[in-house]
Amino acid sequence: MTTTYKIGDIAKLLNTTIRTIRHYETEGLLQPLRTDGGTRLYHQKHISRLKSIFHLAENGFSLQTIHAIGSIREACKTGHEGSQKVTVLLEDKINEIATSIEKLDQLKNQINQAKKLVKKCRGCHNKPTSTGCPGCPVRNNREDIELLNLIWDQDI
Repeated sequence: MTTTYKIGDIAKLLNTTIRTIRHYETEGLLQPLRTDGGTRLYHQKHISRLKSIFHLAENGFSLQTIHAIGSIREACKTGHEGSQKVTVLLEDKINEIATSIEKLDQLKNQINQAKKLVKKCRGCHNKPTSTGCPGCPVRNNREDIELLNLIWDQDI
């Protein structure tokens, strides 16, 4: 006999809320079993599916994209067609992730550069403003490191 779980059990197990699970059901991402009285029942396959949904959502995937990933094969007439459509969708996601990684790497480098410059201010007794420290390395590198424009005062 397969173990079944109620929605509250699943919420506790996955450290989420009943509302979130119901939302995913409403969005068509999850189809629990129902008793004659309407109680939702879940199996291990539902738990595994929810874990996949959570993982994608936590990493910025829209519900629309998650739904497409979870349902595209069902709409196909053959495994070949399903394979082609899923592959195209997953390739698009891989390309989006690669672009995001590249942008995050650039931001990480910029943050590291800003951190190095800000550390140069350690031990400085000048007021960290344009008038208080006109030769400050943070101020003088704002054109090269965009983030420094947020860190430094808004002098004109």
